[in-house]
Amino acid sequence: MGLPFLIVELASRDALRRAVPSRSGYDKALPLDGARAVYSYVRPLAGSPSEPGSEIQARNFSPRLTEDPATGSATAAAAAMLAEASDPLDGALIFRFAQGVDMGRPSLLVARVLKRAGAASAVHVGGRCINVMRGSFYLPEAT
Repeated sequence: MGLPFLIVELASRDALRRAVPSRSGYDKALPLDGARAVYSYVRPLAGSPSEPGSEIQARNFSPRLTEDPATGSATAAAAAMLAEASDPLDGALIFRFAQGVDMGRPSLLVARVLKRAGAASAVHVGGRCINVMRGSFYLPEAT
């Protein structure tokens, strides 16, 4: 589903909180099958996907060793993977991802995965956003 990411499930929320990108680690592992960024996540311990606090917690680190507070393309890939691994039935599944929490820029992304024949056939990702920057540029007409 979209751009390639190295998607890594971690054992605990604490492990995710302590995650720090490493230049030597990146150079040893990436690129891998086109992936240039690492998307790590941990599943909630309790609750259903509709309960507050039951979001999948995630972090995304780029090759520049910077963190992204909300990564829709990685969320889509992770949601498709989780849908295919977690539920054998076709239909729609909803996943909630909290990202950017550990960097002080919390984001909530909601992914809806449509499954056919046991595989993700479409993924829709949405959430609320805040405009943090605006710009424009002038292109002169060609002569």
